[in-house]
Amino acid sequence: MAADNPMPVGVLEFGRAILHDEARALAALAEDHREPFEQAVRLIMACQGKLIVSGLGKSGHVGRKIAATFASTGTTAAFLHLAEAMHGDLGMASRGDVAILISQSGETAELEPVIDHFEHPRIPIIYNTCDFGTMLAEAATAALVLPHWPEVGP
Repeated sequence: MAADNPMPVGVLEFGRAILHDEARALAALAEDHREPFEQAVRLIMACQGKLIVSGLGKSGHVGRKIAATFASTGTTAAFLHLAEAMHGDLGMASRGDVAILISQSGETAELEPVIDHFEHPRIPIIYNTCDFGTMLAEAATAALVLPHWPEVGP
C-alpha cells in the first residue's frame, strides 16, 4: 500500500490477534517440553555423523528449513524426502547419524520403510508430532509431542 493510504484498522487488529495467538502457542510449547526435549537435544549434540531431517508435505517444508538451519550453525545436516527415500535416498543414512522425523499423523505409508531402514544401523529417531499412539512414536528414541493447538487465522 502507498504511504498515504494506511492499512485499515481491522487488518492491524487481526494481525495482532494472530501474533498474540502464536505467542500463546509458543508459551504452551515451552511449558510442555520436558524429558523428551532434553533427550532429543542430547542425541543431536552427541551425533557423530549427520542429522537427517525428514517429512512429507508441509512437514517436509518445515523439515527442509530445520535441516538448513542446523547446517548453517555448523551441524552436518541433510533433508530426506520421505517419498523419495525408498528410491535410493536412504543410502545417505549410516551408523552415527541421528534422524528427526516430522509427521502430523505418525502413520503415513512412507514412514514404515524409513523406520525399518534406520533400525539396522541403529539410527536414533527423534519424532516430532501431535500424537503419542502411532507407529512412529513406538519407534522413536525421543518423542516430541506438540500440544494440540488450533491453526492460526481463517
